[in-house]
Amino acid sequence: MLVASFISTVLGMYLPGPGSIYLEQSLRFCRPVYIGDTVTVYVIVEAIEDNIVRLSTSVLNQERQEVVKGTAKVMI
Repeated sequence: MLVASFISTVLGMYLPGPGSIYLEQSLRFCRPVYIGDTVTVYVIVEAIEDNIVRLSTSVLNQERQEVVKGTAKVMI
């Protein structure tokens, strides 16, 4: 869940940023993350309808293997 919290950080701080409201998140944990691993979070805007943004989320480890993937919805 610590790794998944990095997705929340990206959504709250950068995309779409402060003032957005987290509505929904689905996650799939694909691989374990170990102490000392470096992870990178990717967020892609899939659709914008009215003031709801649907996002594809992905977390990769230092070997570029997907460790967490899912979707999110936020209100802007």
